[in-house]
Amino acid sequence: MAATAPPVTTGAPAPKGPLRMTPGRVAALVIGIPVALALIANSAFSLLAPFAEGRYQVSYTAPVTTKTVSMNSSGGRVTVGPTSGDRVTLSGTAHYSFIRSTFSTQTNGSDTAMKYHCAPLPSSNCGLDATLGVPAGLPITVSTDGGDATVSGISGPATLHSDGGNLTADGVTGAVKLDTNGGNILLNALTAPVTASTNGGNIEGTDVSSHIVTIHTDGGNIRMTGLKSSQVTASTNGGNIEIDFTAPPRNVDVDTSGGNITLVVPPGTEKYYVRTHTDGGTISDPGAAFTGGSDSRNTIIATTGGGNITLRQATQ
Repeated sequence: MAATAPPVTTGAPAPKGPLRMTPGRVAALVIGIPVALALIANSAFSLLAPFAEGRYQVSYTAPVTTKTVSMNSSGGRVTVGPTSGDRVTLSGTAHYSFIRSTFSTQTNGSDTAMKYHCAPLPSSNCGLDATLGVPAGLPITVSTDGGDATVSGISGPATLHSDGGNLTADGVTGAVKLDTNGGNILLNALTAPVTASTNGGNIEGTDVSSHIVTIHTDGGNIRMTGLKSSQVTASTNGGNIEIDFTAPPRNVDVDTSGGNITLVVPPGTEKYYVRTHTDGGTISDPGAAFTGGSDSRNTIIATTGGGNITLRQATQ
């Protein structure tokens, strides 16, 4: 009989033993596993959140002794307006996911504080959409972690802050201070001093007659029309500045790191002492109104890092 050759084995080579855990592989596991689990958990929360939402009504009346009021909210829209009575009132709808949010109040002497708190969950839809009524002249402070806030028609001082939402002040006769980390700011029909700042949004204003206006944005544009303020400071780190005055300003200081500047003053015989500077743009011939000497009671300072500067007097 003929000799039979041994069978030939094909395919992958036999394993060489357990995979060696090098420092790089250990680091990848230590970092990668928690990140992967977090991504999975976040995706799960996002998918389940719509099915785990809840809501409830919130209503509160502050003590009659309240002289100042503050509100801090984890999210949602807050609207502040006047009330006909002598008590601070709040009403609204709270919404949350998975874990019920909480609303609490605290009064110390004449100060009343309200707080709406959301559980720190990923992808949670939580916030309080509230209306806050305040008596005449009462100071108000509102802070929200990301929602919009509006104050209108009140006569007391108002301070609004948002971590990223839009802020609006309309028809307020008390001093206004607005600050948002990324939203837009809208100003309308204000008569007391105004301070407004945003880290990235635009600032727009109409019919503002506040004696002092100080506004700043880190990256957006500034646009003011119908301005009747005598002292104006406006700055932006990259956007344009456009201001249309309908009353002669006394002191104007505007500065942009790279945008254009356009200033329009009203008709009349007022003279303005002007100092302008641009690193790369052009400066328009402003005309006779802007030829006042350094002893003039009206001063305009306009500075831009690279844009154009236009000064103009409106016609009759």
